[in-house]
Amino acid sequence: MTFKFNYFQKIIVLKHIKILVFLMFSGLIFSQNNDFYYVSALTGSDSNNGSETAPFETINRAISLVNPGDTIFVMNGTYQNDGYGTVDTTTNTNMNNNHVVTINKSGTAGAYITLKNYPGHTPIIQFDGRGGIVISNDMNYIIIEGFEVVGPAASITYAEAYANREYKVLAASDPDDDINYNHTYFSGKGIWGGYGAHHHIIIRNNIVHDTAGSGIRFNDSDHITIEYNEVYNTTWWTSSASSAVVFAETIASSEADNGTDVKMVMRGNLVYNNWNRIPFYVTQLPDNSGNTNPNYGTATYNNILDGQGLYVTRSDDNYYGTFLFENNVCVNNGKNGINFDNSLGASAIIQNNTFYYNGVHEIIQDISVANGNPGHRGQKVGGVKANKVQNVTVANNIVVTRDNLFSAIELPNISGSKLVLNNIFLNGKLPSDDSGVPYNFISCCNLIDVDPLFTEVPSSVNGAIDISQANFELTENSPAINAGDSAYSPTDDFLGNPRPTLPNAISFTSFENSNGGWSQFGSPTLTSTTATSKSGDFCLSVTNRTANWHSPKLALDNLLDVGETYTFYVWVKLASGGAGNAQITVKNTALNTYTSVTTSTAVNDQGWTLLTGNFTYPSNDPMFAYVKGPNIGDGVVSDFYIDDFTLAPQGSAEVDFSNIDGDDVVDIGAYEFINTTAGVWDYDTRYGQIFLYPNPAKNQITISKYNAGDQIEVMDLLGKYYQLSNQENTRNKTLTLDVSTLSTGIYLVKIRNTYTNSFQTLKFLKH
Repeated sequence: MTFKFNYFQKIIVLKHIKILVFLMFSGLIFSQNNDFYYVSALTGSDSNNGSETAPFETINRAISLVNPGDTIFVMNGTYQNDGYGTVDTTTNTNMNNNHVVTINKSGTAGAYITLKNYPGHTPIIQFDGRGGIVISNDMNYIIIEGFEVVGPAASITYAEAYANREYKVLAASDPDDDINYNHTYFSGKGIWGGYGAHHHIIIRNNIVHDTAGSGIRFNDSDHITIEYNEVYNTTWWTSSASSAVVFAETIASSEADNGTDVKMVMRGNLVYNNWNRIPFYVTQLPDNSGNTNPNYGTATYNNILDGQGLYVTRSDDNYYGTFLFENNVCVNNGKNGINFDNSLGASAIIQNNTFYYNGVHEIIQDISVANGNPGHRGQKVGGVKANKVQNVTVANNIVVTRDNLFSAIELPNISGSKLVLNNIFLNGKLPSDDSGVPYNFISCCNLIDVDPLFTEVPSSVNGAIDISQANFELTENSPAINAGDSAYSPTDDFLGNPRPTLPNAISFTSFENSNGGWSQFGSPTLTSTTATSKSGDFCLSVTNRTANWHSPKLALDNLLDVGETYTFYVWVKLASGGAGNAQITVKNTALNTYTSVTTSTAVNDQGWTLLTGNFTYPSNDPMFAYVKGPNIGDGVVSDFYIDDFTLAPQGSAEVDFSNIDGDDVVDIGAYEFINTTAGVWDYDTRYGQIFLYPNPAKNQITISKYNAGDQIEVMDLLGKYYQLSNQENTRNKTLTLDVSTLSTGIYLVKIRNTYTNSFQTLKFLKH
């Protein structure tokens, strides 16, 4: 069996790989207390000692020997479950083959057990039963990375899968229990934790595809990170209402560890072509299913309501943690790109993701009906949904749907705060009033019906998308560039390119590109204006106030830590002819209480007045800060402006906006735009464009798309070589060279790719 890797797959497989030599010299994981085991399906034997020169044949043999802190390196080859290839759906033979890999050992805090690919190798886990890699109940502190996990879905037909659902119904209705249903062939998962508890698990840099059930899933778990994986063609054939990447029934690992911190993470994943083809059937719904349809999941149920890209559902009602979704690319999935559902005490931050043409389910059903199958219809959603949760923040995302019949964003039943900031919505239906006008929390600070101008995307997708023919990076004219909210920004982007560095502040804005996360308290009009400014060209104008308290507000949810003290800074100026006072106040909306951050301070229309004060965050209740302007009265001009806002840890100075490049803030979407005119680059057919920046350079240069093991040589035009200190960032796939000791002049950087034995030469100017 051969597998052809496309551009995105190469990025995922090669991203963040650490070669053995680097690890030895960096001392990141090697110590006298840690052991290393090696596995090779091609040359190994389980009677070997598991060394690099005498590897084991099976992964499970190596797992039987590991202790906390140990690492298993898996070499090239295809690793299959026992009995692989013996499934016979016509006779229901071998329909429940076991997992390929079972991790039944647990690491400890600071000493994870790591199962990963041998550097430069891409081992394949292939299964036709329960799944590829499973973590046994109560096994914690585990890392899994660098595998291609392949299920049997490519060989399954609609007729087989639907017949299996009917057999499942028959088994449940058999009064004599003569029929034993255990056909995991139609529901096997790629990488998962079974249905038991786990905590502190990292699943990264894997390719998971063609699994009949979910690609990656964890139930009853806490502190789980799923990052930089590629998941596609999953969940097609299960009748279990599955989605591609799932956190279900999340519960705190302990009572003491049930705060509001970010603990569950889905980051940097490429998720596409995942949908359901078979209606849901279950003998008994879970207690907190959240669905009130009495026919849901019954034998006669014919609709399909699942097949999400990234999905969180049915968290424990008393789980208060925050789920973080960032830098994910979700394309052409059956329902939403992200669905955060039925988690009453939990919150989510959904930032810098790219969603394109999700909601393909109805199109798939059209194709299926044309092939003579019955239609299993559902609902037209295709972007982001959060329902029955505490708080949700949706910031810096791009959501492109097929047409306005598909919901781009739905936020019903949010008990706390909902913030929708600096997103781009194209084509999709938005939350609106009865007349179709988008609600204020949508219209005030998002770009609506604006084309994000991707590099290359198909204009129509009717069925599966060929991801190798799509590129969701931004073009140089994209409105997404420098249009994000820096208060909600990952440190790097989908490709590992760094986002703009933020000052030491919790939140800040000079309102140069947007409202900066501020929204209306009451019904004033907020406008970014050039009428006046404290710094830069813009400030925020507050007009049309009809009550004293009508003000601009900033939600504090998910920004602050309980018990910590913070300092507010904001500059205020009145409109011409205005007179009166201004004040910063925090409102606790749960208790309906108010806390004065500053005293009521006289402000004027001649210059800018600084309001500053300290505030100790007392609890996780929903709160917001607002800047109250002059009182409303006969003949009083109550319009005012605010600018240069900073919220920082106590003792930190306000942001110096004169030293911040107004044209270098976070971009919207999963990709940060790289201006190739600011550096030099070359193109490599295996890894894509390699950039060297800045150019010219004074102290250091950075090489992007650097791969562990590449050999770097620096020389001048006379052929003299220079040994320079360097720092490799495997997380961002960059290499930084210290060029401060070089004399002014032109230098060449020669990069030798150890995989292809090819060379590239880039030139830079040292000044």
